[in-house]
Amino acid sequence: MKVKQLVAKYLKSEGVATQKNELGLNFTFEGWNFLLWDDADDPLFFRLILPGVFDVTDDNFAEAIMACNNVNWNFKVVKAVLYDFEDEHDKGASVWICFEQVLDKTPQIEDLIPHAIHNLIAAAEMFNKEMNEE
Repeated sequence: MKVKQLVAKYLKSEGVATQKNELGLNFTFEGWNFLLWDDADDPLFFRLILPGVFDVTDDNFAEAIMACNNVNWNFKVVKAVLYDFEDEHDKGASVWICFEQVLDKTPQIEDLIPHAIHNLIAAAEMFNKEMNEE
């Protein structure tokens, strides 16, 4: 079974609604919007994301990079990255916080999902705290 299917099944059992989109699977938990990235070429790769945690501008770019570096240094398997976007309505950059892991063939999703969510929220809170102290 693919990661997306395992995660969707787990979230449904927990009463969490999901929505499919072109990037993967979206869901909301404790007020945070998550994206499970779907990698069709790597069915055992788990990437859970908190997208758009912080809008990056020319004025705060350097501080955002430093706050990303601090998150990356302090959290295992969590990455804070600047993501450039452009669509028909808007263009810009924002910070995305990602939890990534390669799973074995029998992953313990019921342990992994709460752990990933907790770490993502903690990393986002650390990032936002650092940006608010500037």
